[in-house]
Amino acid sequence: MTKTKKSAALLKVLVIAAILILLPIVTPNMYIMQIINMIGIYIILGIGINVLTGYTGQLSLGQAAFFGIGAYTAALMNTRAGLQFIPCLLGSVVVTAFFGVVLAIPALKVKGSYLALLTMGFGEVVRIVMINWTPVTNGTAGVLGIQSPVIFGFAFDTLKKYYFLILVFVLLGLAYESIIIRTRTGRAFIAVREDNEAAELTGIDVTAYKIKAFVLSAVYCGIAGCLYAMMIKYVSPDTFVSNTSSVILWTAIVGGFGTVIGPVLGGIIMQVLPEALRFLGDWRLVVYGLILLVVILRFPGGLYPYIKRFVNSHSKKQPASAETKEG
Repeated sequence: MTKTKKSAALLKVLVIAAILILLPIVTPNMYIMQIINMIGIYIILGIGINVLTGYTGQLSLGQAAFFGIGAYTAALMNTRAGLQFIPCLLGSVVVTAFFGVVLAIPALKVKGSYLALLTMGFGEVVRIVMINWTPVTNGTAGVLGIQSPVIFGFAFDTLKKYYFLILVFVLLGLAYESIIIRTRTGRAFIAVREDNEAAELTGIDVTAYKIKAFVLSAVYCGIAGCLYAMMIKYVSPDTFVSNTSSVILWTAIVGGFGTVIGPVLGGIIMQVLPEALRFLGDWRLVVYGLILLVVILRFPGGLYPYIKRFVNSHSKKQPASAETKEG
């Protein structure tokens, strides 16, 4: 990399860092601040489904179940046991990882539409348990009174403070995703996605890597669930329905499956677009669905690969035009 390219890359990093730091400062009201925080949570959820479906090719329509398990685990540990954020987060990670294994074992025996139905069924079972296990989950009333996170004496008790907590986990999640896809595990995920039989013939333990993908995806959802519960301070079964699984899936599809930045772009679009269309009233969901349909038909690989291609082609044209003018 030349000195000029290094300087340009450093400048981009500094600009992005400045925007991320200043964002909560310039945000005009708490309504927009909550949308921004929800974007961060859905980016984490999008990374989870991207690892499972985008890189490993295992279609899941039950991510809301892991999201809900993580949220309820954190909520119950906080309200019933009086534990703070870090133990609650660890609890959410462990419990969702366990259920990731529970779902992965039967999922190994099916694929395609059957896998989608299996994961959808898992999501419904978890939701019904949330509703009916009243002594633990408080049924349809949900769990109230969740406390704001306190880490080393600092309370994240406002949405603007909470933004930075979510931002840390978004950056860590993206960094881990970026690293793992460059390792042997990431290459194995991609090999499994491309061809199960061929991957097995090359010595890849397909079963082990599929289970790893389910567990890793569940862990991302567990982290997002914990962050969501402690931000909203309330959880109920209404949040973790099949529609939530669809939004999580669309977050990765719209941004671009199998790309690191795809869930970021998808998270922004899937949270901002419904709010931007609220002025349409009852027609909002119709227009929302049509826009998503157009994106899928026009950009089948998601938006990010096309945006990247456009930026790269544009940056290559600029030096050429500059040389022409000098000549």
